[in-house]
Amino acid sequence: MKRLVLTAVGLVALAGCGDRPASWDEKAELPVKTAGLTGSVAVIDSALDRVLMLSASSDRSLRSTALGVGKNVVTTEASRDSASLFVLSKGVQPRRNPDDELPSLTVIDGSSEPKVTARYALTDPLQGIAIDPQGEWAVVYDAGGIVVNPNELIFVKLSDPNFEPVSKTLRSFGGRPERLTFTSELSVPNGPPRRFALVETGQDVSLIDLSDLARDEVTLILPKTPAGASGAPAEVAFHDGDPADTSDARIAVRLANDPNVMVVDLAPPPAGDQKPFKATVNVADVGGVPSSIAFVQTDGGLRLAALVPSTKSATLIDPATTFPETVDFPKPFSRITRVTDDVSNKPQKSDVALLWSDSTTGIAFWSLGKTSGTPFRSVDDYDIGIAVSKVKSVPGDKFAHLKILESASASEFYVLDLDKRQSFPMLTNASGFQLGVSPDGERAWALRAGTPDLASIDLSNLHPSSIQVERDVAAVYDIERRDSGRAAIALHVSETGSAVSLGATVLDGLDPDTAKSRFYPGLLLGGLEK
Repeated sequence: MKRLVLTAVGLVALAGCGDRPASWDEKAELPVKTAGLTGSVAVIDSALDRVLMLSASSDRSLRSTALGVGKNVVTTEASRDSASLFVLSKGVQPRRNPDDELPSLTVIDGSSEPKVTARYALTDPLQGIAIDPQGEWAVVYDAGGIVVNPNELIFVKLSDPNFEPVSKTLRSFGGRPERLTFTSELSVPNGPPRRFALVETGQDVSLIDLSDLARDEVTLILPKTPAGASGAPAEVAFHDGDPADTSDARIAVRLANDPNVMVVDLAPPPAGDQKPFKATVNVADVGGVPSSIAFVQTDGGLRLAALVPSTKSATLIDPATTFPETVDFPKPFSRITRVTDDVSNKPQKSDVALLWSDSTTGIAFWSLGKTSGTPFRSVDDYDIGIAVSKVKSVPGDKFAHLKILESASASEFYVLDLDKRQSFPMLTNASGFQLGVSPDGERAWALRAGTPDLASIDLSNLHPSSIQVERDVAAVYDIERRDSGRAAIALHVSETGSAVSLGATVLDGLDPDTAKSRFYPGLLLGGLEK
């Protein structure tokens, strides 16, 4: 989500059209948020309780669709696939009249024909939202009212516009929800497979059964730290285990500043107990404070990998026995992600993982099968000259084998080909570039915010097209046009004295020629017509 600083000015230009609501004299909330979706760009105009959805056509015309949302917007979040925007509003607080607006969650379709698809009324003002990557659920939390229940979670089933939000209060052991993770479907010994919401507080982790929200959550009390303080979760991971075995699904918890990791088995409950599972907790010491964890498949079976940068190693934990095995690395890698599903010739029984760090240069491929009779030892490192702060995936199947490697300070970034295990440097004329990937997975965009410089990179051949527009750019979004093709919308912040406003330049997304672009000023002033 990009943030742009602007105020609503120049509204007097509309005075000649007759009386207008007093709200038009309100200043836009600072900073204004924007989001790029599949077929439109969203501009959050909180002062007027609306979202402006900008869409484009092949003649580079821009259309603005104003969609009303709840009063007092507090949080916005785009779905992982960029198809929807979620807007959480507090409503009128405090409510003194029956018709004062309640808090709400608004769901907006981000296609080239944007519209509000659902509005869910809430009873209390909340300010945090977690969106299920699979698009089934949204959870609203983090109470912000006068008297609050910090452990209340509001569940919204996104597949049903008429769903009545369900309130659930976690049993509190002193913490409050801080992060939520949605699992994939996990098998359990009693009953059909189901998904869970994993809720991390400052000192425990709760498992909420999404197939039965009325069921009590299962709370995992974390072990004390070596210093005797309450343990705090830093990361969670999950795996369904053998698809043919309904009793080997597992959840792992990395503890903050602690060499121990927790492995939780969703094991069979005692005989006669009708609960879906019994949470059995084991703790393993990985030889140092881990920076990242992930379940991985090896030729020897499922393992929990814990990266330990202080020892330039990883510890592989057998979840069935908690037996550890150490794997040495050439560098102190701190992050891991499985890339098995992104390579064309994927191994049959084991995983391939990508390793990187923001404190040391280079990356590595970790093959978790046997190599020359030695298990778990195939670590191929590549010194690409930058410390990697972000790894961006490419949407879709066509270029899923590509990753964008971004550095926080370097004036270059890399396109990594997982199939060929080759990295291609892309040099920029200065540091501080922001990188994004188009929702169709065909292009990457590089932007140095606050300058007129941007570039499009064709991912089929890595050909860059440098673009310099006439005004400084704050954000650029690649969207599907209302007709065939793609559009690139570059957003501008223009300032005159103390007044700041928002404009946009529309280019062809496939052939971004500035000679064929169109500029639109004053996007918040209501001047665009359908």
